[in-house]
Amino acid sequence: MSLLYYLPPEILLIIFDLCDIYTLLQLRRVCKNFDVISTEILNKKSNHLLATNQISKKFRERCKPLLSTYRSKFVTHYNWQWERFGKKNIFPLQTNFIKELRGTTMNENCLKMTRNTIWLYDKNKLLAFNRAKNGNISRKNVIRATCDRQFSSIAYCNDIIISGHVDGSIRHWRIESLNNINNIQQLKVHSNVYDEYVSNIEVTSQHIISSSSNLIKLQKNTFENNAEEKETIYWKGRKLIRSISLNPTEKKVAASAEQWFLIYDINKNCQVMDKCIDGNTCYQLLWQDTHTILMLYESYIKQMDTSYIRYSNFRTSKFVRTWDASVLDNIWCDLSRNLLSLRSDYLYTFMTGTEDNTVILWDQRLSKFINTFCINSDINSNDPVFFVEFDSTHIYAITNQLGVVELDFQLGYYSASRTYFRTYFSQFT
Repeated sequence: MSLLYYLPPEILLIIFDLCDIYTLLQLRRVCKNFDVISTEILNKKSNHLLATNQISKKFRERCKPLLSTYRSKFVTHYNWQWERFGKKNIFPLQTNFIKELRGTTMNENCLKMTRNTIWLYDKNKLLAFNRAKNGNISRKNVIRATCDRQFSSIAYCNDIIISGHVDGSIRHWRIESLNNINNIQQLKVHSNVYDEYVSNIEVTSQHIISSSSNLIKLQKNTFENNAEEKETIYWKGRKLIRSISLNPTEKKVAASAEQWFLIYDINKNCQVMDKCIDGNTCYQLLWQDTHTILMLYESYIKQMDTSYIRYSNFRTSKFVRTWDASVLDNIWCDLSRNLLSLRSDYLYTFMTGTEDNTVILWDQRLSKFINTFCINSDINSNDPVFFVEFDSTHIYAITNQLGVVELDFQLGYYSASRTYFRTYFSQFT
């Protein structure tokens, strides 16, 4: 019997950690002991891949094809890194964004991605695209609903879409089947929540948190009529609230307005932080974990650590990382450097849409971007990417000229030969 069988697991872990992925996959077949140790090393390596991690529950909730094998994880990582994808235009938009992008205070289009559905609103229409088993969507599978008030924001919770509208109302929607035909049914209307459009909306199973231009409100997420008017005003008097984002525990909400930043504790009904943190305006917030927030500025992204230290009742926070899009170089297109949208997998990977037809792929462990994906095939086209959504295998984006675009990163690379996989997997040590 080989001496390897007599080595303690701690030594085998060190040895196996030096092996490439192809070798580890072969070692799994040797015996049960090797299978356990190889699997532990493979898990560690696969958890650090691009856009394929499915550690975060929040991220898995929008992943249709879960990557269940090491082969699928590492090949998909290859596709992300080397820009291997299939692209198709899904749906043209009825309305276009105005040219004064940073002056836009109301979104006429928006995407929301779930495991089974891609939601989209286009002015006064709400659309749902059913996702196939492989995660793709088709224009033929669209379900439509029309509202008498224009949409201005949407959120998703427990198979319910909560929408904000230009008249200040908030509405509930759900896909329902009748005689084998799917329809989007309006379930409830919270009228007169605001005197103007609802610019942002976040939802938990208990609460609806929404904002207008200079006001944030909280109300119960319920279908009971007598509970509709229960509201709490959070933040009043600040200029033009740009974004709000919920803590993963759903106990706190963050908001940005001009140079100001707010964190509010929903359970305790008190402000945790309200201060000027930067001389520039944060256009979008994305709460990564209980202590980390990604903040999108015009040409860079910052990572904030919200842990605070109390000195004489004064609470502080700090920026721990910055990714600068103004220094990007790309051989295929001249990036405008201005960023419009932000989405994350709640671990390492995040993406930004730009004013110049591009989605940028970032890794939080690195200071530079990983890759760029031109959405419009016309590289001379200045077609802004206003919204971007992604899961382990797909990107969905909205642009002015193309509308909704799908990028599929799982096409054509699972049937490669054993020689190809041996060569490819040997890169991962």
